[in-house]
Amino acid sequence: MTIKEYLGKIKELKIDEIKVNHIEKQYSEGIPKNVKRLISNCDKTIFFDNDNILRLLSFSEIMNAEKDLHVDFKSRNMIPLFDCGDNDFIVYNYKDANWAKFNIIDEVIFKTENNLEEVF
Repeated sequence: MTIKEYLGKIKELKIDEIKVNHIEKQYSEGIPKNVKRLISNCDKTIFFDNDNILRLLSFSEIMNAEKDLHVDFKSRNMIPLFDCGDNDFIVYNYKDANWAKFNIIDEVIFKTENNLEEVF
């Protein structure tokens, strides 16, 4: 499945309030529905068919990202959601309500967009 197919399918997905509440306690309250749907559908890692190594992080990876990746995502107002390979992650910036790629080694934000599909 491609990322575009996946994003189309989750538009009607029921939101798992239990998972969302855990993420909101970890990062920030009031995240938008499209982020809630991603979180609701991440029981396990999902890999996508494309030229890059792209995967949706699992719920436990999102919850433990700060510890596992050694990055203080909360102080940066970011929720990591996709691993793009090469230490790049697609994050949702809940303070600015946008999407970006973030390199966890260089701690650099790049390719900031308002629409998730434009970040890929």
